[in-house]
Amino acid sequence: MSVRSIRPALAAGLAALVTTAALAQTAEIPAPSPKAKVDQRVGLTDFSVDYSSPGVKGRKILGGLVPLNELWRTGANAATKLTASRDFTFGDKAVPAGTYALLTIPGASSWTVILNKKLEGGTTGYDQKDDVARVEVAPAASGPRERLAFIFSDTTDDGTRLDLEWESLRVSVPIKVDTKAQVRSGIDKSLGDAWRPHFAAGRYLFDTGGDLDTALQ
Repeated sequence: MSVRSIRPALAAGLAALVTTAALAQTAEIPAPSPKAKVDQRVGLTDFSVDYSSPGVKGRKILGGLVPLNELWRTGANAATKLTASRDFTFGDKAVPAGTYALLTIPGASSWTVILNKKLEGGTTGYDQKDDVARVEVAPAASGPRERLAFIFSDTTDDGTRLDLEWESLRVSVPIKVDTKAQVRSGIDKSLGDAWRPHFAAGRYLFDTGGDLDTALQ
């Protein structure tokens, strides 16, 4: 084969490789542990959990993929995060509004569920002094679930439950909010500020030579 005949074939082969590489860069495939998010309003408080959801895929989960009695990020990839728009009670622990990493220590008969101020790194660099809540809960059996999921259940104006379900297990933590106190605080503030628009209107009429009787009212 001559040099002249090789060049077109080589050029065509290189073009095919470039096209294949471009397709490979743009092709989208499912993530092994896709991102997930669940939201719930409880009274006046907004809660959300951001996490990655691994699958069972025929594996042994508790005591296998997830070791017993070791700190776990409670998901995959980035740290699982719980966000609350107002102060709340997690288990029996009072927690300020904010975003926290949600970690667990799974056990055969008891799980420790942790809210920690350090949001990045998962279990890497974990320090217990940054915990804002540690709650002991007993796991329960549940229906089969292929992918790890967080669920808000039994929601009322004053509380909800945050459930973690995976494989055939459920771990549930009660969450409470003081909605009545929050509403009363809002009412008191509204009543306390009720004079402001009247004062502003009266001052405007006085300053601009308007109806002074209305301004006095």
